[in-house]
Amino acid sequence: MMMPANYSVIAENEMSYVNGGANFIDAIGAVTAPIWDVNNVKTFSTNVVTLIGNSFLNALVDNTLGVIFSGDATWKQVGGIAGTVVGADKFKAGQIGDGIATILGNAAAIYNLGRADVANAASSAAIGKSKSTGIQKVMLVDANGKGFTL
Repeated sequence: MMMPANYSVIAENEMSYVNGGANFIDAIGAVTAPIWDVNNVKTFSTNVVTLIGNSFLNALVDNTLGVIFSGDATWKQVGGIAGTVVGADKFKAGQIGDGIATILGNAAAIYNLGRADVANAASSAAIGKSKSTGIQKVMLVDANGKGFTL
């Protein structure tokens, strides 16, 4: 068979070198494939969701339970909770990416709330007089030993 002068027959497994080699994702896969199994991928994915959820957790609780149990919530504020959770303000401002990130971040925060127990501050509560004023108050101490009064 006659071939052009610039043509050479190359085995199929050598074609990657002719085509430019592996890309970044292929290289990472080649390195991690022997060490990662399904459990590693599951742990990695869970940890990423947990990290994202942790960054949204305080805002989610403040914008939902914080509004309802604030003591001065209006029906307008209660009605706006769903819009805050789904990032409606971001979509209205044309920030589609931020709106989607808000939805995913709040979903990750909800996942975190369903996945682990929440610390109970009542276990370290004590009733006693404040050292500075001498007034009887409820004192809570957090896990770091920092106290605050109610």
